[in-house]
This record gives sequence, C-alpha cells and structure tokens, in this order.
Amino acid sequence: MANSNSNIHTINTNEEFEDTLMWVSDLFKDVHGFRPRGYNFQNWSYLDLAQFVTDLMEINSKQVEEEKEYVNKAIEDVVSVGAGDKETALRWLDQADAYFMYGDDSFYEDSIEKYGWVASHMEKNTNLKSIA
Repeated sequence: MANSNSNIHTINTNEEFEDTLMWVSDLFKDVHGFRPRGYNFQNWSYLDLAQFVTDLMEINSKQVEEEKEYVNKAIEDVVSVGAGDKETALRWLDQADAYFMYGDDSFYEDSIEKYGWVASHMEKNTNLKSIA
C-alpha cells in the first residue's frame, strides 16, 4: 500500500504482498512498455518488492508529468501557427495523426474519434493549462 504522506509503497503483510503481485506487472508495463520477464517476485522480500514498486511509481510520475508538458507544448505550437484556439488545435492534431499514422485511411477514423487528441482533452477534465 502507498504511504498516504508520500509515494512510498509499503508492504507489511502477506495480503499486501499478494495484492501488490496482482498489479506490479501492469505498473512495470506502464513504465517500460512491456511486461517484466525474469523476475521471480514470489521470492522477493516485502522490502525489496516495496522498493521496486516505489521506484516504478517515481518513474511513472515523472513520465506522466513529461507527457503533460509534451501535450501542452504540442497544443501551444499548433495554436501559434494559426489554429487560434485549443479546440481547433486538438482537431488539427487529430487530423495530422490520422494522416501520418494511418495514411488517411477512413477505417481508423473511429479510433481517432475515440482516442485522439480531441477525445482525450475536450471531453474529460485533464488538468491541462488553458491556452488563450
């Protein structure tokens, strides 16, 4: 369990250890892009697994912040070259992704509508700074 005062993961019981084993692979994949291989987590001590998870959580937090910075910069750059506002910038980014990632194949339009820039940033509160 994560300590409420910080991002330090602690494991004090076998139940917490087993719970951590249920999701550590997902966290590892979020950080590295692939599932862990060659780790025998069952043989690790509570402290070793907790430290491993704490390190992964720290890396993940940094990656999330970097992603937010990248997204904000991308939106600002598109606004600065003529989009005029955030909504137009997001639509232009979707159009660029659709063309460059999928060759403007209409089959992928549904994916862009569900998972693209507009869907990710206009329909949810993403805590992105406002661009005026």
